[in-house]
Amino acid sequence: MDKQEKIKAIQNRDNKYDGKFFCGVKTTKIVCFPSCSSRTPLEKNIELFDTLEEAIQNGYRPCKRCKPDIKTKNLKEEK
Repeated sequence: MDKQEKIKAIQNRDNKYDGKFFCGVKTTKIVCFPSCSSRTPLEKNIELFDTLEEAIQNGYRPCKRCKPDIKTKNLKEEK
């Protein structure tokens, strides 16, 4: 999956990509699922991460709206 595919998933709020990568917003230091219902960030403000842990290590906090920290645990348990 390339960067443009990920950006398109964020712009379309495609929930098929939830858990496959995470979207960090540089201006707020918040990390979200691609399908988050919060306002879509400008492309220049997006930082992409493969895992939630990677985003947290880079100083991002989980979004309070889409709750990737809670839902990621649930996705792992379902597998």
